[in-house]
Amino acid sequence: MSQRHHRLAYTGIIAALLLGIGLFAMNFPVFLDAYDRWGFQIKCGTGYVSDLSQAAAVVGDADYVDECETALLTRRLWTIPLAVVSGLVLLGVAVASATTSVRDSLVPHRDES
Repeated sequence: MSQRHHRLAYTGIIAALLLGIGLFAMNFPVFLDAYDRWGFQIKCGTGYVSDLSQAAAVVGDADYVDECETALLTRRLWTIPLAVVSGLVLLGVAVASATTSVRDSLVPHRDES
């Protein structure tokens, strides 16, 4: 394998790992540092789906719905770009690998001894 093939493979592996990390991080629940009247930590949902029902039900001085929306936005601000960029890099690596493989199969190889 040539040096280009190794670089493509390593780049593809790293991009796939980052894509997995981004999608996995979106699945984790987002909590506030506040508790409802029953002592449960206020859950805002995940990066995929907002669930503001618990935050809306809490009565108090703070606006927990706004805090939940900010927490969810913060989670999405770093995970969505990570997943999109790594997915695009992975797509680019797949295209580059396919074109390199086709080009290598069409060009006769020299004997490198």
